[in-house]
Amino acid sequence: MLWAGVCLAAEPAGEDGQGMSDRMDRIAVKNGAWVIPEDVDLSEPAWRAAMDAHRVRLRAQVPPIRRSEALKRSFVEGFAFLFDRRLYDAKSRRWRIDEFLDRGEREFGGYDQVILWQSYPRLGIGPRNQFDYYRDMPGGLEAVAEWVRRCHKRGVRLFLTYNPWDLHTREGDRHAADTLELLRATGADGVYLDTLAEPPAEWEAAFKPLGREVLYGTEGHPWDKRIAKVHTSWGQGWAITPPDRVYNTRWLWPEHKTFLTSNRHSRDHWDEVCSAWFTGTGVLVWEVVFGNDTSWVERDKRLLRAVKPLLVAFWENFAHPDWQPHIPAGDKSLKVNRFPGPMGTVYTLTRPAPEAYAGPLFAAEAGKTYIDLFTGAELPVADGMVRGKIAVRSIGGVLAADRITPKLRAVLKKACPGRVPPFAAVDTEPIALAAECDHKVRQVNRFRGVKPDALPPGMVWAPGGTFLMKISHPWHGARCYDHYGWDKAGRKVELRGFAIDTTPVTNAQFAAFLRDSGYVPKVREGFLKHWKAGKVPDGLADHPVVYVSLDDARAYAKWAGKRLPTEAEWQYAAAGEDGRRWPWGRRFVPSRVNATGGTVPVGSFAADASPFGLHDLCGHVWQWTDDTYTDRVHTFAILKGGSFFRMPADASKWYVHTGPLALTSHAKVPLVGASLDRFATVGFRCVMD
Repeated sequence: MLWAGVCLAAEPAGEDGQGMSDRMDRIAVKNGAWVIPEDVDLSEPAWRAAMDAHRVRLRAQVPPIRRSEALKRSFVEGFAFLFDRRLYDAKSRRWRIDEFLDRGEREFGGYDQVILWQSYPRLGIGPRNQFDYYRDMPGGLEAVAEWVRRCHKRGVRLFLTYNPWDLHTREGDRHAADTLELLRATGADGVYLDTLAEPPAEWEAAFKPLGREVLYGTEGHPWDKRIAKVHTSWGQGWAITPPDRVYNTRWLWPEHKTFLTSNRHSRDHWDEVCSAWFTGTGVLVWEVVFGNDTSWVERDKRLLRAVKPLLVAFWENFAHPDWQPHIPAGDKSLKVNRFPGPMGTVYTLTRPAPEAYAGPLFAAEAGKTYIDLFTGAELPVADGMVRGKIAVRSIGGVLAADRITPKLRAVLKKACPGRVPPFAAVDTEPIALAAECDHKVRQVNRFRGVKPDALPPGMVWAPGGTFLMKISHPWHGARCYDHYGWDKAGRKVELRGFAIDTTPVTNAQFAAFLRDSGYVPKVREGFLKHWKAGKVPDGLADHPVVYVSLDDARAYAKWAGKRLPTEAEWQYAAAGEDGRRWPWGRRFVPSRVNATGGTVPVGSFAADASPFGLHDLCGHVWQWTDDTYTDRVHTFAILKGGSFFRMPADASKWYVHTGPLALTSHAKVPLVGASLDRFATVGFRCVMD
């Protein structure tokens, strides 16, 4: 059975869904909404009758949609990106949970639920799976539980994130068991299913031992019977202007909670908030999109703060099964929805026109009092029409009540913002990238760019000069530093001569550093995780050291009288003066990289040498560079070379690229804390200048 893209017991139709009646057949579907043709007047009784009858038939084929009052009262969902540097203070090792929630209240009217996102875009750097990211985050699962407690104290629900596509990291077949473990250990309210439209069938039985309901959210559009199993979803990419469409899930199942996010990378949310008010829908606040700074502008935050109290105050109206979209309006430029409810009928209005409007809004009913929900003023009725004003590119709201009771008066006093914040043209352009590296090169100045008569053992010389650096940045959800155009034209980089380790630092060398320096990291979790009782395992002495953070690597380099290479130095030393893609030439040669699935002794592949004599550059262990970048929302580092860890060809595109990586590529690594910034696949080598 198919109507306007709503397909029961099947997938939804394409862009142009077919209707079940001649009338409904004329309504086309585009990305989650049915679009009203210009010559269709939904106020015609025949159209209204066809719509209502069709809604009844569709609802009869879906299990009852039961949502708690708390969910129905929810209108703002926050997205907490684990690597947002404002969330965690690495110096004091403290999560700024209250600060995050305070900001939500101050700037967005308060979050009703929060998604705590932990994995992408770092999944695939090593075998650490999506659940390990919660276990290994600073503070571990107890820190997640503290997130839950702090949220619950304010009446906010917290959702953990589930990535159904994560099938090829560690223990990729234990999703149900691992999710159950996290829910039990943290007390989280639910699971955000990411790309999955409904929870896996086996989860219902698997989660029964919890003894409580688990809520589910998804980024998709639950069109059919799946909506009974998913509590919240996103109106992702829903067309919000012009307002000549009706969102299917809102019209059919208003009890279901949808949060609008029309364009995740946009900073212009005015039309989105207007649409949320007009349709009685929630809004997703997502200000750090996997590293992209998409902070809201004050104009749009002000509008959301104005409408949220009204949405909450009249939540029963916006969840009413008999609400009516696009009722007859007083002017063709106006769009009006009607939501019945226990305190009266709420009319939401929108008008995206560039000029203000004053005049008839919609037909009045005898015996009703009409209150402007934004100003609190009583509206006049003339010639059978309620009259009012709509500002430029703005919205309106009217309550029709039999009488103004003390209870209603108290509700209006609390919820009415006094006015609709005005629209104004503001700068919503993308925020500039982190243009500069955090630091100057930490020069050792032993050689001052001049090749010595004798180099330290295990090092080779890279002569200075002008290097044409080309970078092909793999897209993983967000931008990096300003490298655009570097993949083809490249950028000239001036380098002075330096010595560089022939191979990555080994476990034995790192053990000598610990013995001689007494180094103890401030954060011990995950440090040299592959060692046994603090000692190098048998047979691994000459393997590259891993499970070291950037700070661990820098500490070693300082002890050795060296430093880490910059990305440019690493790439130049690896590629030589001709800028080749692989250390040995232009083309990839499988026999010259590590295909064992684990570390091997350094220097095991004689044929993988670069022009300057370096080994183990690609496909052995990722290697830290000294470049770190910080912008308003995150700090990130750069890895080079790829590693021995490889995904199968059919693995998800959302993983970090695995296996050997060309010299002209890199991986951007958002940083948060040492326990999560140590990997089974990441080591380093040093330079001396």
